[in-house]
Amino acid sequence: MKYNPITQDLYTDTGTFIKQLHCPLAKKWDGLAVTSTAMAKVCSACNRAVYDTAKLSDSEMLTMLDKAPGTCLKVDFEQPNLTITYANHR
Repeated sequence: MKYNPITQDLYTDTGTFIKQLHCPLAKKWDGLAVTSTAMAKVCSACNRAVYDTAKLSDSEMLTMLDKAPGTCLKVDFEQPNLTITYANHR
């Protein structure tokens, strides 16, 4: 996947727009509540699941967001499946 830190846009490796990442609460991953799955944690401020994109493929994210567009995603600049880009894909 590709992430533009200026626009906060997340794309698949082929350039398909996934989601603009923006959380006004700016919670840290380590501060979120653990769930029964390693793929997600829960934000106690908004009570929503936050999914770790390092554990998801592009197609899994697209499927998840197709079913629930408001799904929260976590991106770590150091994760192996992420490329930082400043290109505007839209």
